[in-house]
Amino acid sequence: MDLKFSPQDEQYRERLRAWLDVNLKQHQAVSKAGDVDPVQAARDWQKTLCEGGYLGLSWPREYGGQEASLTQQVVVSEELARSGAPAPINTIGISILGPTLIQHGSEEQKQRYLPKILNGEELWCQGFSEPGAGSDLASLQTRAIEDGDHFVVNGQKVWTSLGMIADWCFLLVRTNPDAPKREGISYLLCNMKTPGITVRPLRNAGGGSHFCEMFFDDVRIPRENLVGEVNGGWRIARSTLDNERSGLSGVISIENNLDRLLNLSISLNRGKQRAIDSDSVQQQLAQLWIEKEGLKYLGFRNLSDQIANRLPGPAASVGKLFASRLRQKIGKAGFDIAGPLAQVGKKSPHSIARGRLQATYFDSLGYSIGGGTSEIMQNIIAEKVLGLPRSYED
Repeated sequence: MDLKFSPQDEQYRERLRAWLDVNLKQHQAVSKAGDVDPVQAARDWQKTLCEGGYLGLSWPREYGGQEASLTQQVVVSEELARSGAPAPINTIGISILGPTLIQHGSEEQKQRYLPKILNGEELWCQGFSEPGAGSDLASLQTRAIEDGDHFVVNGQKVWTSLGMIADWCFLLVRTNPDAPKREGISYLLCNMKTPGITVRPLRNAGGGSHFCEMFFDDVRIPRENLVGEVNGGWRIARSTLDNERSGLSGVISIENNLDRLLNLSISLNRGKQRAIDSDSVQQQLAQLWIEKEGLKYLGFRNLSDQIANRLPGPAASVGKLFASRLRQKIGKAGFDIAGPLAQVGKKSPHSIARGRLQATYFDSLGYSIGGGTSEIMQNIIAEKVLGLPRSYED
């Protein structure tokens, strides 16, 4: 991996900075208006990024991508984080489903779905986990029965991020209950407006409800929405999970959280001095910055592997595990730096950062579960990366 920036890369950086100075300010001005739908504002920002040429950087041009160089992708990641720009709302579609369809989808599916994933016209959620199939995802029981040119789906999914606003869902279903559990699963694309789907938001400890549970009652999905072959979904699901755990999809939000923590330390007084003037706070922030940089360059390495047509594999689990722990360290550091007032609710006049510290901390706890639990990641790393013997039997 060579991250030397050429004069052309630096010119690209300057153009991006100038573009952000104009477009990000316009987005922020619109977002602050009182009558703006925040979801629509987020869609509009993603469309702006797409039209500017700053999304789908590694994707083929025929599907709306840019086929950008590795260094250009690094530049975009750095500058978006530096500017504090919000991440695209359709991160699940861009970072997880998009690369999966590029690898496994039919030409018709690529042409149909990929451009609308990039421009934010269609938001996606992920229908994998079930009440009895979280860490052991292959035990899922949501059933799909073939009926002519449709699959009829019945079952339940849970912990589905953004399910309440998504237009589409990529869904794992059991199509052969008699086959070994990994050999009877298929991968479907489901329009969330299809009759028979019920979505119920779930409230988390931080007071948010960005994930939900979904119920499927005789939901008819056209056969053309099957990705790959019937009963061949587990292999596709594995590559989907590898895409979820690799790359730079979560680094921008981590960098933004760390920047907010730094700004809080500068503005917050503890006794007669600013929090940032404390040796212990400086040491905390320095350590978090070091770990953030390590995560970023691990993401660059995974990205360079993908660009060289080396598909993301078990090493991506290292990044997922590391990112989960780093998010939790940042959340805890916010409580440590702010002191007792960090626990005051956002409606109180004494609230710090409008309660964001609490939300950041409680949200961080879920990252040990979402996308594969930390325990599963440790098993994958031990077996597939370090070559240690298996700790369990199927």
